[in-house]
Amino acid sequence: MGFRFGLLVGAAIGYVLGAKAGRARYEQIAASWRRFVRSEQAQQLGAELKVAGETLAEGATEQVAKVTEMVRTESNGIHQP
Repeated sequence: MGFRFGLLVGAAIGYVLGAKAGRARYEQIAASWRRFVRSEQAQQLGAELKVAGETLAEGATEQVAKVTEMVRTESNGIHQP
């Protein structure tokens, strides 16, 4: 409940401030964002984040496989009537 309320309040504040700033300020912010996204630093960061995400996914997959095997091994040792 608290997160949703905070998100709603943040969106409302952003809307009000954005409306007061006007279209010209929006265009200025959007142009700055586009320049940043196209920059070499942003491209490098994106590539690093992609590698980190892949590494994290691989590690998670390995851990899930270990836990699954552990559960299977333990459940095979339990005798049910």
